[in-house]
Amino acid sequence: MDEDPPPSQVMRDAALVVLPGMIQAREGRAWLVEWQGTRGVLRLGPLPAESIARARLVEDVAWLHGFLTRLAELGFPSPRPLPSFGSLSWAISNGMLWEIVSFLPGHAVGWAAEPSMEEIGALLARYHATARQLDVADQRPGALPLADVPAILLSGQLHVVGAAPDRAAAICLLAEQLARDLDAIGHLTSTRGVIHGDFTNHNVIADGTPPKPTGVIDFALAHIETPLADIGYGLWRSGRPCQAADHLDLSRTKRFLRGYASIVRVSADEARAIPVYLRGRGLQMIAKRVRAGRAETGMLAQVQWLSDNAATIGDALTAAI
Repeated sequence: MDEDPPPSQVMRDAALVVLPGMIQAREGRAWLVEWQGTRGVLRLGPLPAESIARARLVEDVAWLHGFLTRLAELGFPSPRPLPSFGSLSWAISNGMLWEIVSFLPGHAVGWAAEPSMEEIGALLARYHATARQLDVADQRPGALPLADVPAILLSGQLHVVGAAPDRAAAICLLAEQLARDLDAIGHLTSTRGVIHGDFTNHNVIADGTPPKPTGVIDFALAHIETPLADIGYGLWRSGRPCQAADHLDLSRTKRFLRGYASIVRVSADEARAIPVYLRGRGLQMIAKRVRAGRAETGMLAQVQWLSDNAATIGDALTAAI
């Protein structure tokens, strides 16, 4: 549990009680709380000072909580927004943004051997099958769709933020290749839906003995995109043999896709497109940082490995189905 409790006024207004327990937040701070007999996660994050940016963030949060509410109504095991702030599950107080969603019991899978990669891949397919039932017309305000990534990286912003010239040149070549590959696989005309955006084993909750995947948390990167991108984005991290690796473990990636394909059909052409989304994930991460004014390009080595081994990865994924 966070050492400092939330302000008492916020807790009284939302009728919340802080519970013992550790909650690790992607950004900001978080507490395990109880609201009307339901355990929840209360998150605190800063608001931009600039009014337009603040309004955009509020729209972004409203979009996500609206989607999560509808997703939970369909029975998928994901965090459910709790309307503790009047009729809303979020509020602004003293220049800070407060959000509350239900708590999913269990533990994050992370790098554990169980549940299996097949089971986790199947859970992603279950999510996509459920999300397809929801008609979400408007893109999330804060999203960075993959199709927009090449333009950001080729705009000269890499130099503006101070990226090393040799790294900037390598990233630009990879961005040009990504643009060509997205066109070649028909990315812009593919079916769209709300993807999780970061479906790694670290966001999958498991419970029981032996442990089984029981839910998915952290939809902070959810947005409208092709479901194939979700596979690539998840494998960007969970397809590695360990956190520090700059390459994939092809056995892990194959087992993940095999599990996914046991629920949702994957064609050979789709399997061969996944390496594009794997590389795209790394370049998207760089583009987000560049857009925020930061020259963080540490993921370049992994993108280069994925580029050099694209054919081998595609062959392995095709064989998996």
